[in-house]
Amino acid sequence: MMLSTSPPSDRPSSRITGQVIIFTIKLTFVCLLCGSSYLAGTLWGRQSMEMGMHAPMSVGNMMQGNYLGSTVEMKKSSADCKKLEEQLIEMQVKEELAKHKTITDAAKSNNNDSKSEDRRFPRTMSKFANGIARVSKDKLDDYFDFGNPLSKGKGTGQEDALIIYHSAGARPKDESVAHSVTFNDGNGIPLLEPQTATENCDSMNVVFTANPGNTRQCTALIGNYESYHIQRWMRVDTVKSSPIDSNLPLQLVSRGYASRGKANFYAPPSDSKFSPVKRHWGQLKTFLQNVDKVMEDLKPILEKIARNNAVVVMTVNHGQSSLLMNFACSARRRGFDLGNMLVFPTDLESKELAEGLGLATYYDENNMSSIPLGEARQV
Repeated sequence: MMLSTSPPSDRPSSRITGQVIIFTIKLTFVCLLCGSSYLAGTLWGRQSMEMGMHAPMSVGNMMQGNYLGSTVEMKKSSADCKKLEEQLIEMQVKEELAKHKTITDAAKSNNNDSKSEDRRFPRTMSKFANGIARVSKDKLDDYFDFGNPLSKGKGTGQEDALIIYHSAGARPKDESVAHSVTFNDGNGIPLLEPQTATENCDSMNVVFTANPGNTRQCTALIGNYESYHIQRWMRVDTVKSSPIDSNLPLQLVSRGYASRGKANFYAPPSDSKFSPVKRHWGQLKTFLQNVDKVMEDLKPILEKIARNNAVVVMTVNHGQSSLLMNFACSARRRGFDLGNMLVFPTDLESKELAEGLGLATYYDENNMSSIPLGEARQV
């Protein structure tokens, strides 16, 4: 049994086209017949009138051997022509409707196939990017205790944080919200409340980023095995410690490499007169000379405050004392036990403050007295 290989959507159009061709041929023949009849009637009508006849000749009468035709047959032939013309017009209308339906169906099919183009992330990224949402940075900081100081976002160009949903199940529960974070609805990236944005997140990786030096910085998010290390690449020559040069290729640099070309983290020289290595060696010498006494002093303190043989150790100077106060008050407000915490203050002012907060302290004057009172400066 033979099967047609043409697409199903083309069959109605092909069948209608064939019918149109058949009727066109019929109409052409009838038109020729009508035209011939009219011409013959005109030629023979004059002779008929001279002979006292009242009916023009028709091709039909001539073919039947009748030299006189009737007016009724001419009218019938004209009616046939008109009927065929109407049928032809009807067939043309049907053909145009069939073409329009084919085009419409194809457009609908293309729209269904191109739904992936409306996704915020293509399916080639579906293993690590299934949607994206915005959350106010300040609200997110209030909702979660990230543990590090955050600058306020309002009016800084860092007002919103981005949340990328690695799996479809991590998206918010509300279907309309889930659709909005997945598909581009023309309203931009949706802004959600922290609780709504993270309600289905079983785990969440948090990355703090900025643009030091206001360079043309990019961030690459690569689907791979989980890594908690952030690489830094720059267009520099690390051998010559050059500043950023757009003509150079991107290459891996250390975390402390600055855009001006200076490496903030470097191995200090040990042969210079003012070498920091020798200065630190002097401090280490002081520690080693007093370590036995320090251990002896610490033993009774540690035995007293230890919890399950564990002690939390902190150090602070006067310049950072406000952070110690903030930590102690915040921890107690959340119900944390600070009884096994030991603070090593570097000055007497910090020692008094820590003890006033109810924290155990140990101040080693021999090792700590040379440390500055002020806080570290921001680079």
